[in-house]
Amino acid sequence: MKLPTLMNMGKCQRLLFLSILVCYLGTTAIYSIVPRHDRGTLLHPLKSFLGGSRPNTEPQTPHEGLGHLAKYNLTPTFEYSRRTIQTKYFEGPRSTLTVLDKTNLFGDWQTLSLEVDDLSYVALEPELPPLTLHVPSSPEVDTSIISFGIATNVQRLPDAIPQLKHWLPHTESSLHILVPPSDKIPTLQKQMNDLGINTSIKESPLEFAKSYFALVKELYEKRTPDTKWLVLIDDDTFVPSLAALLTRLNKAYDPSDELLIAAMSDNMKQIQIFGLLPYGGGGVFISVPLAAKLVEPKVWDACMEIPDNQGDQIVAECLRQHSAVRPTFDPGLNQMDISGGGDVAAGYYESGRQMLTVHHWRSPQRWYDIDTPTVSYVSKACGDEGVLMRWLFKGDIVLSNGYSIAEYPNGIEITELEKIEHTWPEELSKFEHRIGPLRKKMNSDDKRTLKMVDTEILEGYGVRQTYLEQEETEQPTRRNDRVLELLWEL
Repeated sequence: MKLPTLMNMGKCQRLLFLSILVCYLGTTAIYSIVPRHDRGTLLHPLKSFLGGSRPNTEPQTPHEGLGHLAKYNLTPTFEYSRRTIQTKYFEGPRSTLTVLDKTNLFGDWQTLSLEVDDLSYVALEPELPPLTLHVPSSPEVDTSIISFGIATNVQRLPDAIPQLKHWLPHTESSLHILVPPSDKIPTLQKQMNDLGINTSIKESPLEFAKSYFALVKELYEKRTPDTKWLVLIDDDTFVPSLAALLTRLNKAYDPSDELLIAAMSDNMKQIQIFGLLPYGGGGVFISVPLAAKLVEPKVWDACMEIPDNQGDQIVAECLRQHSAVRPTFDPGLNQMDISGGGDVAAGYYESGRQMLTVHHWRSPQRWYDIDTPTVSYVSKACGDEGVLMRWLFKGDIVLSNGYSIAEYPNGIEITELEKIEHTWPEELSKFEHRIGPLRKKMNSDDKRTLKMVDTEILEGYGVRQTYLEQEETEQPTRRNDRVLELLWEL
């Protein structure tokens, strides 16, 4: 049988033949310049994938190059690895430690050189297949039952916005703020409302302590028929999961009773100085029936005359003098009276325990300094319940999601991981009443830690966490830095 030539083909046949030929030649040309999987994946700047044409690489990856690591002053030669993580949600309780001791968190370390490699375009060894981690889904809750109050000033309020953006926008909860008189109030009011936070900012001529106590009346008068809890917080009180907080309140307490729920100080020294009072930084939760008693004219006027210079002390003294109600201390509310600066509160953040509130996280001179909002950015890809969850992987490696990756070269028992590591300088005995059991701080031979130094939301893909181990020394014997990046897919 003779095959038809191009000339004696019909018009439609010629067009079909030419189309197939063009496709074949184009595919061959592209294949010749595409790197194979076993040559490593070529990483390109993220902007190439979020707009404009895509580079001719296979597989096409949303991961950007490593140019963002230049700011960390890495050792000339450093170790790098990464892993893509996929979240699978389930209905159920949140565990303090999920054991996956047959699973690797990441693959082999790859040695990179700042002198040889162009970090913005570097060939990386293939990573392990994506890792699936199971995270409890956030429970459905009615956010209209709670309103929050903050006494602060217009200088501090902007610093509070990043943490408020995590847990308050687009809920039915309201936020009422009292500040000294200022012409910046309208601008701040608009900024908060533009973020989707239902906010009222009001001038208060009172000194801070009285302004704090005055929030009780402000919240009571602004309540709605749905309001069950009036909550006093500080401008550095962080709520990792509003759903978890409300679930705890709903399960543990009856808001139709006269109740005050609060945090106890973690530090016995603070209790010896100020007494057993509802410490305000962890949140003071007042039921509407109790608030109704406190705002009765005679009681209110008497309480406003209490001379204490701390707002939570006025709350405590008002209760002592005018109510039989005494504070109920909830273990999930955290005052965080831990001093020493830096990341001395690491043991808390690596404990796996669900913290309903966190305080003092941006007070480096007095307390400690951990960028808690950045810790929580990963919630965009794993939900609020996944923040600070812990997983134990093969090789005694523990991920405290959003905070650190700890490697225990000499091993560690699960019973030890159930205890909180005593990472701050004040003596252990002053904290056991509140957060025990505790275990001694580990040295760098027994525990190597990669700390989260940055979390970035990659539009259209997910969240990239950068964890870094870097010795605090400039000695020539300084070992290579290690960088591990986790890429959480949306």
